[in-house]
Formats: sequence, structure tokens, C-alpha cells
Amino acid sequence: MTNKEERVWQYLLKNRNATGKEVAEALSMSHAFVERTLARISSPNWREEVSVRDHNVGESDYATRKIQPWDIWLEYGLNPWDADIIKRVLRDKPGQRRLDYEKIKHICDERIRQIDAGVSHD
Repeated sequence: MTNKEERVWQYLLKNRNATGKEVAEALSMSHAFVERTLARISSPNWREEVSVRDHNVGESDYATRKIQPWDIWLEYGLNPWDADIIKRVLRDKPGQRRLDYEKIKHICDERIRQIDAGVSHD
């Protein structure tokens, strides 16, 4: 992707309903170039706003659930360490379950070290 194309995409993400002409004028580009760039978008609904809660970034499947980890974090006012543990318990990454538990142990060990040292995150 060229820098010019990237500028078009960045503008469109901030102004999803902008017309090709509006984009061209705002970015001082030719209308034809902007229209060619727009024609490359494969999704028919790209102008629709996407809720943060309707998708996730990465391999986890949180967005498919009624309750997401951050719902729990907010409801209980969790510190970052406890929130990380909740996230790892709830996620479903195929083939990584044991690794998740190893990470949970590591996080717990660090949090216990902090508590013993008098560091409070509550």
C-alpha cells in the first residue's frame, strides 16, 4: 500500500460516509485516484460503524460471548493483575490452554511478590 492510499484509508476510517469527491478535496488528491482506491474495498458494509464489542482483534473469541472479560473487570473494579488472570481463564485459544495456566501461575507469583512487598493495586 502506498502512502497516498494509506492516507485515503485513514481518512475514510474517520469519515466513513465521506464521498470520493470529499475525500479527494480534503486530501488534495485526484477524484479518480480516490474512486479507484474506494473500488478496491471488498466489504459492502464498510461504511457502517463497528461496535468494539462486536469483534475482537486476534485469535480469541470474546466477541461471541454475552459477557466479555472487560465487563467483569469493570463490574468488580479489578486491578490489572487480577484482570489479566480473568482474561486468560475466559479465553479459548486452541492448543494454548496449558500455556494460559502457566501464564496465570506466573502472574499470581508476581502479584504475591507485590503483596509481600507492600505494593497495592487495589
